[in-house]
Amino acid sequence: KAEAIADNILQESNIEILILAKGFADCIAFIDGDSCSVVVQAEALQSQESLQILQIVTSQSDIVAGNVQISAVKG
Repeated sequence: KAEAIADNILQESNIEILILAKGFADCIAFIDGDSCSVVVQAEALQSQESLQILQIVTSQSDIVAGNVQISAVKG
């Protein structure tokens, strides 16, 4: 179980780093089982930005697109 937690932390960190590299001021990713929640600091998300985040999550984890929730919060 500890190995699974460590894997999740590594995946979350990789996802956050890649999202920040796309120009967002801040973000957090949380993996829970087979789902992932991502919150980014932004006024609103354009569809292209949501797609980029979705691609990052699915490429860095085994989570399918339908189990990814993306939200924006104003800074």
